[in-house]
Amino acid sequence: MSTLRTVMETSPVLAKAAADARVYKAINMRILALHPLTTVHMYKDIMERALASGNVEAHYIKAIVEYFHNDNQEAGLHFLKVAAQGSYTDGIYLYGIILCCRGQMEEGTAYLDSLGWRENMAKGDRTWKSIKRTLHGVQVRELPIYKETLYEIGLTLTCEEEDIRIRCDDCYYFKQMAKFVFMI
Repeated sequence: MSTLRTVMETSPVLAKAAADARVYKAINMRILALHPLTTVHMYKDIMERALASGNVEAHYIKAIVEYFHNDNQEAGLHFLKVAAQGSYTDGIYLYGIILCCRGQMEEGTAYLDSLGWRENMAKGDRTWKSIKRTLHGVQVRELPIYKETLYEIGLTLTCEEEDIRIRCDDCYYFKQMAKFVFMI
């Protein structure tokens, strides 16, 4: 941020370009996505501009802050849905898992399926690792509906494999949900 400020102060042309909404829509916010709680007290201006410009990574960051840190599930789900609909992979996965854990299996599994897990389970595994890094240091509250839904889904499984790393078409969603629920 200090480098960006210096550049903007020394070059009015670059400062004008940086004020363009297209810049904020496309700006890479990965470092803030890895540490979303830093946006609670810092980087508010860039977050507001990025959100207003439709930056999907900013929506993902805001979703983490709202859903988990501020315990504002409605707002968090709204921002997460925007990130997911904008094809932000971590947003798609987390939104799908949360919907599944809240009992909205049809919509949640549709989001998870859009990541192509049947063709490549490694993509889902990489995405889950990325989300775990993002949630590190974030207080994630366990909602009673999460375990209730997981229990109900578990009763319908025909797969007998108990190793969470081995998944088939029958148990994939259940085991992905279990990773999320038992991470809490």
